Order: sequence, then C-alpha cells, then structure tokens
Amino acid sequence: MRATEMVEAPDVLELIAELCRELDREGVRYCHWKSNEALARSASGVNDLDLLIARSDARRFEGVLRRLGFRDARLPGWKELPGVYHSYALDRRSGRFVHIHAHYQLVIGDDMTKNYHLPIEPAYLGSATKVTPFNVPSPAFELGLFLVRMVLKHSTWDAFLTFQASLSASERRELDYLLERVDLDEVWALMATQLPFIDRDLWMRCLRASGADVSVPFRIRTAARLEQALSGLGRRSHATDVYLKMWRRSRTFARRKLFRRGPIMHRLAAGGVVVGIVGSDGAGKSTVVDGLASWLASENLYATTVHMGKPPRSVSSKILKGAMTFVASLHRRPTSSASSLKSSLAQHDRSMGVRDRARLRWEVMTARDRYRTYRRVRRLASNGAVVICDRFPLPVVVRMDGSVTARVTDVGRFGPRVAKLAAREQRYYERIGFPDILVVLRVDPDIAVERKAGVEPESLVRPRAEEVWQTDWSRIPAIVVDAAASREDVLSRIKSEIWSRL
Repeated sequence: MRATEMVEAPDVLELIAELCRELDREGVRYCHWKSNEALARSASGVNDLDLLIARSDARRFEGVLRRLGFRDARLPGWKELPGVYHSYALDRRSGRFVHIHAHYQLVIGDDMTKNYHLPIEPAYLGSATKVTPFNVPSPAFELGLFLVRMVLKHSTWDAFLTFQASLSASERRELDYLLERVDLDEVWALMATQLPFIDRDLWMRCLRASGADVSVPFRIRTAARLEQALSGLGRRSHATDVYLKMWRRSRTFARRKLFRRGPIMHRLAAGGVVVGIVGSDGAGKSTVVDGLASWLASENLYATTVHMGKPPRSVSSKILKGAMTFVASLHRRPTSSASSLKSSLAQHDRSMGVRDRARLRWEVMTARDRYRTYRRVRRLASNGAVVICDRFPLPVVVRMDGSVTARVTDVGRFGPRVAKLAAREQRYYERIGFPDILVVLRVDPDIAVERKAGVEPESLVRPRAEEVWQTDWSRIPAIVVDAAASREDVLSRIKSEIWSRL
C-alpha cells in the first residue's frame, strides 16, 4: 500500500481538520512524525498528535494554535525536554481534548532521559507527503527512526535490568506496518546519507534486535554499539545517562507502587485557576465537579477538587465540634441548632441562649476551616493546578455557605461576646477572595425540590434554590448555566466556557 493510501476516509475531528487546514494555509512545514499506523486514531482525537515542526516556522505554528484556542502545558522538572512541549484545545462539537505533543527537534531515547538529538529534522520534514488530514514522513525515514528509538528504549542492559526490554503490542504493530511499506535496501541507502555514522551492519542488527526470538546478549551488544555510534549526539555522557535512567526508574517505581501516586501531570503554562461551582441543592453541583475533574484528568492535566461547603476540619475543630455533637446528642431538640441560631439573629430582643451561642462558635469554626481550605486552594492554583471547588462562599449567597451574621444589622444587641464572635466569623469570610472562574448552576426551585424529593426536606431545599434563582447575576462575573437542561448539555457548556477562560 502506498503512503498516500494509509488512511481511508478517517473520522477527522473538526478541530483537527481546521488545524491542518490552517497549518497548510500558513505554509507551516510539519509532519505527524511517528505512530502513523494509527493515524485514524490521531485524526479522531483518540491519540495525541506527535507533530514535528520546522524551527523557522515556530512563530507561525504557535500563532495558529493561539487562534484555535490551544493552551500550552508544561511538565515539571526533568520531564520537560528542550524543543518539545504540549498544547491542548477543546473540540467544541465532540467535547474531546486535542493534545499536541509538538517537537522542534527530534529528541529520542529511553523515556526516562531522551538523551539523543538526531539533527535530521529538515530532511525528515522534506520527505513528508499529505495523508488526509496530516503530512506524514516517508515510511523509509520513519522506519529508520523507529529502529533507533526501539533499540535505545528496549535493548540496553539497563532496560533488561529494569524489565523494560519488551516492545509493546502497539510498537510491534508499528514495526510490522512499516516493514510492509518499505524496501530495506532503500531504507539503508537513505540512512547512510542522513546518519552515516551508523553502518549498514548495525542497521541490520537494530532490525533483528527489534524483532522477536533474539538472544539477550545480541540485543545488549547491538544497543551498546548504537549508543557508541550516537555518542556525539548525546545530551549528556553515557555514564550520566545510565545513572539517571536507573535513578529515575527506581523513583518512579517507588512513587507509583509504594506510595500509590498517579502519573506526573501537565500544568498549564499560563498558571492554575480556582473554579467555583455554586448552586442550590438539586442543581447538579457534584455531578459537574466530578465531570470536570474526570475531563481534565483524562488528559493528565493537573486538576483537583475541594469541597468548600464541607471543608476538612482542623484539629481544634474536630475536638470542639466533636464535643458539641456529643453534648447535643444527650439533649435532643425538635429544631436544629442552625435553625435556632438563625431565628434568634432575626429577632429584635437582646437574648441569646447557651445553645445559640454554642452554635455561633460552631459557625466561627466552620468559617475558619473554609478560610484555611481557601488558602490551600490558592496555593495549589498558584503552583499550576486547576482547583474545582464544590460550592464557594459568596457575599450574595449566604443560605448555604456564607456568614450567618453578615446580614444582622445590630449584632451588638446580644452582648459584647456575641459581637466579638460575629466579627471574627465575618473576618474569615472577608479573607476569602472571589474565584478566578465562577460557575452558577441556576435551577427553578420547583425542579430543585423535585430532584431532592425523599433526600432533603423542601423546607431546606426551596429557600436555597430561591436565593440562587432570584439573585441578579448580571452584575457578577459568572458563567450562569440553566441547570434544568440535560446533564450532558450542562457539562458540555461548562467545559467550553471554562476552557475559553483558562
């Protein structure tokens, strides 16, 4: 099968099709440089787009990405490679991410170090032909590069020592795919002009070492010869490279197997943000929070969730609230202490019972825990995380998460001790700033009550829903969403709105 026939009528994602058209229109020299046996998966947005771009066209390439809504992302520390970066955008129609793994230079090798830079980018790009929707390199060029990559990744002695010696199923498919499309004599002749320090015998050995049923000593000797041939192209010395591979692989093993941590996540180059999700009971806040977190995590973007309505308790809160809960269990009352406190604050007499004073202290501790959680949220965002907050204290919404004393005009009528507690509670809330992105889930109170039937009493759900429903959000920088729509439509709109603001 010829190169131009590799993909038949792929299901091309709208954003990817537009990206390729814009790159062609701008005259950007690029190609989808590897894994082209799965080109249809790349075209549909299932796989990352591994693009090699001519260095001289970098500014035009990045300009196209900006126009199409792509956001750059970075990996921390040693994961970041020179001349290589990640960029993401959202295809609005499908709701899928398009992840570009962009290369201005071919940096290859073991996944832990990527130690070798092959300076063959111009010739590699020059071999590319159009295979809808991408430009792809000639199979001969791609096979040569593939063999070098596989031997460096899987045939070195340290690869065997760390159980990395086997090609994956997708890598074996890629090898078979390329071998079906090339004449090996043409491959070796091409490689002799581009990488002349690798002789024909070593190329043949690399091909054998990448296959099955080859002895371990043969593969190790082949890898050693290849590393020697490439020594002039290394980013660091061979000894340093081996040390780093062993150290980083050991650290990765401990991180994932012993400490049960996930992969290292990408962080948006523009920095993290705080996203507040606000709405009454029955508006679907938890569904939206979980959906957003899963959506971002699916592309290894650094995102986390925090419940600002029920923040983690500090040690002092655990002790004091635990004691209060125990005492309250000994003296059951027909109404909750929260309702009793609000009723007392609404009255105009000067009395406040012991129970109400205790509840006010409870509210102060809750305010303190929310403020402590907010500080943590801000620190995470400042370090690149997208922090999704389930509920968020706002001055215009007080029935769920706001200050219980903020709207009391003369709290001093209850005495100096109550006034001091009220002032303390309000100070904590005043220190909680506005989220970077606010999403308001607005739902008709009747619908909210219906959704929470049998779960929460109407006397609790309706007032909260009415407060959100009746608030004038036009004066507040918020994304107001009709939460009565289907779950898919609500989440799709929120994804689009948030991504446009990142």
